[in-house]
Amino acid sequence: MTSINHVGITVSDLDRSLDFYVRVLGGEHLGSWERSGPRIDAVTGYPGILVRQAFVRLSEGRALIELLQYVGGSTDVVDPDNGRAGAVHVAVDVTGLDALLTRVREEGVAVLSEPIVAGDGPLEGCRVVYVLDPDRVRVELVEPPSPVAGT
Repeated sequence: MTSINHVGITVSDLDRSLDFYVRVLGGEHLGSWERSGPRIDAVTGYPGILVRQAFVRLSEGRALIELLQYVGGSTDVVDPDNGRAGAVHVAVDVTGLDALLTRVREEGVAVLSEPIVAGDGPLEGCRVVYVLDPDRVRVELVEPPSPVAGT
């Protein structure tokens, strides 16, 4: 592996999720598409499926979030609770975590705790907190430590 290209999240309502990732969290909407046909049937394993798709780029960097709404696909809902095997979360770097948390709370977004400071490992010194997207997928907001003056 060399890098993460994108993270795909299956959503129940593409427009609602776009609002969250673009307007609330500040991502850049790169475009939306509707895809169907034999190639999409083959790659998804759902004959006759319509996929509504959108890409969101984080404000800095190259990483993308792909939002996918499967129209006519399974109606089963996955429980995205982190304590369940197979669950995933998306971690995004942010600046101004306190202001962002104020904004997401005003939007009615569930914030699962107050931020903590990671004590060790690759996130040591970062302030982190989980929020829930519209489909209850955990999004970890990571604020790296401020650089020390003179370094």
